[in-house]
Amino acid sequence: MKKFINIALGLCIIGLAYIFYGSIMAPINFDKEKTIRDEAVKNRLIDIRTAQVEFHNQNDGRYTASLDTLIDFVKYGKLPTIAKVGELTDQQLDNGWTESKVLALYKDAKNAKNRKIQDEKWKEAIDNGFVTRNEDGTINYIFSRDTVWEDIIGSLFPVGFNADSMRYVPFGNGAEFEMAIGCDTTKSGSFMHLFEARTLFETYYGGLDEQEVYNIIDEREQLGRYPGMKVGDAVSGNNNAGNWE
Repeated sequence: MKKFINIALGLCIIGLAYIFYGSIMAPINFDKEKTIRDEAVKNRLIDIRTAQVEFHNQNDGRYTASLDTLIDFVKYGKLPTIAKVGELTDQQLDNGWTESKVLALYKDAKNAKNRKIQDEKWKEAIDNGFVTRNEDGTINYIFSRDTVWEDIIGSLFPVGFNADSMRYVPFGNGAEFEMAIGCDTTKSGSFMHLFEARTLFETYYGGLDEQEVYNIIDEREQLGRYPGMKVGDAVSGNNNAGNWE
């Protein structure tokens, strides 16, 4: 009987220890998994923001509310970059030259309809050390700034980036991000376009402790804050910030 009691007590102790361990580890495991999911969603929203900002730069300050349009832009769009050759010397700077003045001189030379004026412009560029001229009349640029267009994937995003994945909420079982656009005015009265991308916590916290999830959502709602992760704001400008920043 004593042996049976000792075994029973041992099992009880093991059971209590397991329960105690579980009570300690449960919130730790929840926070660990929550962090993993939050980071994945944040990174996806940052990708959306990066694409939207470049779309905005190339489309007269407008954003898009369409994930299809944004994804196509990333997959097939081009990014303008400046190809630089040479730098202005101290002497050229002292002589009052700037990059814009040199480029304007090139433009005048190329667009000159009168051959004499064209030759004068190129001679000025040669005399100031910006170009050299071959015997056949072709120009070698010692200093130049040219706009070149590169694929967005490979420049703005890394090679191999899966643009199609931008629409999907990580851990969301196929759920897609919500996206919206709007407009507002700045304090100075100027007009500005806005965008917002977001997803609810409940969309990607599936399978986690329901009470913990409820507590997080309830706290956000009590504070009047969006109960999820979002970037930008389609109602009032926030410089495209994420609500975790």
